[in-house]
Amino acid sequence: MLDALAYPVSLVMKFWHWLLSLVVPGDSGIAWVGSILLLVVTVRLILLRPMWVQMFSMRKMATLTPELKRVQKEFKDDKAKQAEEMQRIYSEAQVNPLSGCLPMLVQIPVFLGLYHTLIGFTPQGMSIAEAAQQSNGAFGPDQVSQFHAAQFLGVPLAAYIRIPQEQLASLTGGDASKTGLLVMCVILFALAGIATWINMRNSMNRQKRAREIAAEEERLIEETERAGGPVVDGEVVAIDGDESKAQSAAKKAAEDAEAKAKKKAEEPEVPDFAQALSESMNSSMKIMMYIFPIFPLVGAFLFNFPIAIGIYFLLNNCWTAVQSHMFLNRLEKLLPTGGQAGLPPSAFM
Repeated sequence: MLDALAYPVSLVMKFWHWLLSLVVPGDSGIAWVGSILLLVVTVRLILLRPMWVQMFSMRKMATLTPELKRVQKEFKDDKAKQAEEMQRIYSEAQVNPLSGCLPMLVQIPVFLGLYHTLIGFTPQGMSIAEAAQQSNGAFGPDQVSQFHAAQFLGVPLAAYIRIPQEQLASLTGGDASKTGLLVMCVILFALAGIATWINMRNSMNRQKRAREIAAEEERLIEETERAGGPVVDGEVVAIDGDESKAQSAAKKAAEDAEAKAKKKAEEPEVPDFAQALSESMNSSMKIMMYIFPIFPLVGAFLFNFPIAIGIYFLLNNCWTAVQSHMFLNRLEKLLPTGGQAGLPPSAFM
């Protein structure tokens, strides 16, 4: 199965490596690091539209929360009708709750394919000389030999932390330095982990900001409803300049609020699935924020991630940071925050 994933990934890398080899030597670190960079660019450009649809859908779905809550309450005893009405709301708004799955479903096979391709350059139990005579995915023996010769800041791209000493010596021409390799791996994969943490932290901060905005605006709405008119600095603003109307409206609003509270207390409590989902996602994000960043370092030690994989992690995370910033700026113009209750945390994912 991994061979099936690795071949198309290696084919894209081979194309970019061939193109770069027209400008720089094919066995140089520039050609191979460049091919990894352009692989990231290729995949992320293919996913650009799905990623935009994902973020736009999540933002748009956030604006549907009041309507979804109404449906949940109205059809609390008829789950089939509730699901039908919710689907109708999504359809009319032209959003798909599952749209966020596609980018992740694509990136995971790409990573697995790249990982399988890169470890295929230095198979365990095989010398470098033997590996150089084998094909690796779409790469022929010539490209395999060129990859063996490529280095990044003096460290072979094909090397990994637990590489056998004889393989490392073959890659470096006898000038093997496990210390230099270890230092490079720790720095590179630590940077990849830090970049992952920063991206996840930024997402958490956006959610926190959204919750604060929503809480403040909901508080103002409640004050307005209780007072019977807009509240400014704790005072009810007169309606059409008529103070008596403002007082009358305030009295009626207070009576209505009391009746509404009494009615609500008598009604059975309807679970707020949207809120529960948001809280669950928030808790999961907090856990993942401290687990995902250590994955590159753990993988480097346990799964023999080559130096080239660390470069891929770092470049991919840099792309994510820039893309998220640009998309969120664009979304703020198309679907600005604010309104009566603002947008909930899910709109800032």
